[in-house]
Amino acid sequence: MARPRIPITCLLALLATCTATSAGTVQSLWHDPADFIYNEDRVDCHWSFSAGTDSVQVDFHDGSTVTITPDQTPYRHIYGDAGRYDLTLTVWEDGVAEPYDEQNFVFVRQRPLPGNNYMFLHHSTGRNLITDSGVRSLLNLHNDRYGTAIELWDHDYHSGNSYTGIILPDSTVYSDWSYGEEANDIQPGGYYSIFTGVASAFRDSLLNRHDVIVMKNDHQTGDIIHDGQLAAYKYWYLQIRNVLDQHPEKRFILVSGPPRRPEDITNNEADRARVFYDWLQSPEFMNGHSNISFFDLFDYLAYPDDPSDPQRNMLRSQYRRPYGETDSHPNEYANSVIGPLFAGMLIRVADPSWISVVSDVPQPTAALQLHPNHPNPFNPSTAIAYDLERPGLTSLGIFDLSGRLIRSILTPTMQQAGNYALRWDGTDDRGRALPSGVYLYRLHSGSDAASRRMVLVR
Repeated sequence: MARPRIPITCLLALLATCTATSAGTVQSLWHDPADFIYNEDRVDCHWSFSAGTDSVQVDFHDGSTVTITPDQTPYRHIYGDAGRYDLTLTVWEDGVAEPYDEQNFVFVRQRPLPGNNYMFLHHSTGRNLITDSGVRSLLNLHNDRYGTAIELWDHDYHSGNSYTGIILPDSTVYSDWSYGEEANDIQPGGYYSIFTGVASAFRDSLLNRHDVIVMKNDHQTGDIIHDGQLAAYKYWYLQIRNVLDQHPEKRFILVSGPPRRPEDITNNEADRARVFYDWLQSPEFMNGHSNISFFDLFDYLAYPDDPSDPQRNMLRSQYRRPYGETDSHPNEYANSVIGPLFAGMLIRVADPSWISVVSDVPQPTAALQLHPNHPNPFNPSTAIAYDLERPGLTSLGIFDLSGRLIRSILTPTMQQAGNYALRWDGTDDRGRALPSGVYLYRLHSGSDAASRRMVLVR
């Protein structure tokens, strides 16, 4: 078989270029990526496929191997841990694999460790995320089990809402204590005023009292009406980043706002929201700034960016409030799914050696049992069995290793105590076959949850 021509460009911290020639040589040009890539940074890889090329298999050498087809470029990868990683490529044409001998390598540096005092800025969506999923309980379990000392404070509205003030790590609410009225505006323009203002008491309180500042965007951030508003958002965040760079001893976690339900937003507005949040976590914005991380609440909750889907980039149906409501707040089920992922990211800031996937988030003893799937590895389908000790609203979802929900096997359904078994056929919610890899399956019933891993082999 003639080796296909597939020009490959990997945007690694904006400075690495990899080119595959027809002779099969892979050349890498590096500007010391160790200075620019940190764990949790995004690495965007772009491929240009020639006619006849079916796919490229990429082994990132961190336990993750993906097969990229022409409609899946660019592909985004995140390295959770520091170290050197050798990327190896295999090209598939007409069902035949042709490996490339030379390797591309990535050096990933460890982010500096901040202190243990966290402040989470939010409104109602963040409040519900904490309370519905028991985020504080998960952090306390990790503290007890692994010897960390994470303390999570959070800041609600300043005024004009039934929920106001600061909440202490022990969940005590001080409704009349606030860092200032700026807490009412946690959209890009509001954060711009907080961090770039000449005399911002709100900013000074954050920086003087807390080590890790978690900055969630309000849901209205996603209502981007025109491209000029999108450009303004980007400008404001670039100015905010300049201020954050002046405090390398701190850690700043940027959190995207949740997606809207279809009744509340247009396709163009939802598409711009996706563009903005993708940019906010892109190598262009993120890489090289070791004290800035990102948690993509929007992507976890939204339908994929599929141009053929009229509900693309909008809140998934299983995450919406009951039928008849037009409230875009994610429901309790959504919070129970996302909460452990959010807690996992907070834990990783203080304990980088801990593997932050949903199945490793410490959980209280649950009144359910999730069995290993069978067969495992599997192709094309596998059975997932579980036992419930008591009745409860039950759901079963399939996730990739980043924690993204890719298939709802069982949407929230009231089930009685008993034994159950369901099957998964290796497809996503749109019926598309997924590539080989490691996947997580997660069971929720009432306030209990359990997760396991499985391997799909095509």
